[in-house]
Amino acid sequence: MGAAKSSFVALRTRVAADQRRIAAGERLLYHATWANTPDGAVDVRIRELPIIHLFVPDHSDVLEGARLLISQTLATGPDLFDVAIEDPT
Repeated sequence: MGAAKSSFVALRTRVAADQRRIAAGERLLYHATWANTPDGAVDVRIRELPIIHLFVPDHSDVLEGARLLISQTLATGPDLFDVAIEDPT
């Protein structure tokens, strides 16, 4: 349970810091990674925001899904930050 709690604390700490930075006018860059799932969906994750993810129908929805995931996590507008999509390795 310690590792799970640590991941949650890390996420909460990062979210609070990023919210402050965005409120101060800084434009942050997030990196979206993705992987195909066995059922054909795509699992989208944000490198800078650990333990959160979102499933989208296919790889063409990765950017939109990443923006939604980040904006909901940070409780901010989806146009207040940048997203770089990283190809799966």
